[in-house]
Amino acid sequence: MDYEKVWDEVEFYSDGKKIAAYLYRPKDWKPGDPPRPAICVLHGYSGMKDVYGMDVPQWLWESGYFVLSHDYPGFGVSEGERGRHRPLEQAQSVYDGVTYLQTIEGVDPERIGYYGSSYGGAHAIWCAAFDERVKVVVSAVMVSDGARWMESVRRPHEWQDFKEQVAEAERKRVLTGEKTMIPLPEIMLTDPHTQMVLDQFHSKSARYNPEYDLESAAANMRYKPEWVAHKISPRPVLMIYAENDNLVPPQEQLSCYAALGEPKKLVMLPEAQHYESYQFCNADKHAIQKAEALEWFGKYL
Repeated sequence: MDYEKVWDEVEFYSDGKKIAAYLYRPKDWKPGDPPRPAICVLHGYSGMKDVYGMDVPQWLWESGYFVLSHDYPGFGVSEGERGRHRPLEQAQSVYDGVTYLQTIEGVDPERIGYYGSSYGGAHAIWCAAFDERVKVVVSAVMVSDGARWMESVRRPHEWQDFKEQVAEAERKRVLTGEKTMIPLPEIMLTDPHTQMVLDQFHSKSARYNPEYDLESAAANMRYKPEWVAHKISPRPVLMIYAENDNLVPPQEQLSCYAALGEPKKLVMLPEAQHYESYQFCNADKHAIQKAEALEWFGKYL
């Protein structure tokens, strides 16, 4: 899908790295107007701001919000080591993205929200729990407990073998400093639907990372946004799940939803697979998500 360029290419710093981002300014806002709310859009495990990550910023911008969408450290055109997925480093870039938004003329610093999808949905929960500057959260098809997620999509013997593979790589790393690299689908275990998306969309980007170090898997196993989800209340959270999600099974979202305080709302995308929550894959299913998110932000932000 082609997009008219309605964003500015901007940069901010996180942990000393230059982070690349798109900043969308409302087309009907001009200097001197009252400040507007802003939303940080957070992409998934292997996503980038310009690889199936532009639909949401586009329609949030069309609805009058300031929007920031950035590449995590080491992803897209942000600085950082390639093939390195560290949830806490990515979370720091999210906090710094909020700080950056608060410096933008026209942004109301007291009205900032998150929209996160897939692993970005995990960050939306985790980061909101620790950052009271964020007033409203929308989390879609999210990972709630990294270890549980990785176990749930593997057969028991596969999970035991994978845990030992990760543990062996960790021992090697701490003794020698050497990394163990494996293909992305061996960490983010893919079902046929996800493999199709990777083959037909994601891998066509020249900046796609086909391999990750196994420390990425170890770091993911220790990332459990569900454990802190209750800290967000009384700030509102909308959680969205895809009924037939085989990449991040619905139990991940349902379990986290149960841990949330009020106010909260749960929305199911009927008969949808993981990436059918994205507009590029299924516009009709995504339209449900879009309508619910806009209503949620409109009510609370």
